[in-house]
Amino acid sequence: MQTILASALPTGVSTLRPAPAAVVQAGAICYRRARATDGYDVLLISGRSTGRWGIPKGHLEAGETTKGAAAREAFEEAGVVGVATEHSVGGFTYSKDDDALVYRVRVHLIAVRAIASDYPERSVRSSRWVPASIAAYEVGQPGLRNLLVRILG
Repeated sequence: MQTILASALPTGVSTLRPAPAAVVQAGAICYRRARATDGYDVLLISGRSTGRWGIPKGHLEAGETTKGAAAREAFEEAGVVGVATEHSVGGFTYSKDDDALVYRVRVHLIAVRAIASDYPERSVRSSRWVPASIAAYEVGQPGLRNLLVRILG
């Protein structure tokens, strides 16, 4: 391991800043068979503070897997009742405008069986179904957009 001496730093650099802390989250791409075509629709939800379209996502609770957290967040934020894939289909990172943390989201697919009429965030979010082929172009986070393009084509 090489040691860097303070005298070897460029002029004007007195300290090194630590990398921002990373927060692990789980997300859910909720999908169903499209009614009028052979394709699939994806459920998008609005952000509480930004209003941008995205997917249900959030923090893991103690002892929770990303699969379990994805299913829980899908229900809490969109009323989704369904089956999550065992393994993550990928992930993305993002930062919020008002903090220095980096959020790393592991994403699972959820085959939607039903939408509950009552769920915790019903009054604070909007939701809409969009064809899978355009879902990536509707979301606000670039990392999520790239993931959707990769897995949904």
